[in-house]
Amino acid sequence: MIKVSATKFRNNIFKYLDKIEEGETIVIERNNQEVARLIADNKTEWRDQMKVQPELLVSPEKIIEPLDDIWEEYT
Repeated sequence: MIKVSATKFRNNIFKYLDKIEEGETIVIERNNQEVARLIADNKTEWRDQMKVQPELLVSPEKIIEPLDDIWEEYT
């Protein structure tokens, strides 16, 4: 996270936009008070960020197999 005054941000806007694009968060301050935060707009697919791939422990046929014996006592 980079803290910068509004004046410094205005004078170096393209430098800070490049930093944001790299993933940095920019905090803009006026009179030492935070007035804004700029972050990258990452529109990534959440599936691409998964570290563990789901794995079926049974066959797909077994998953959709009727559960008649379990439901007998409820009907």
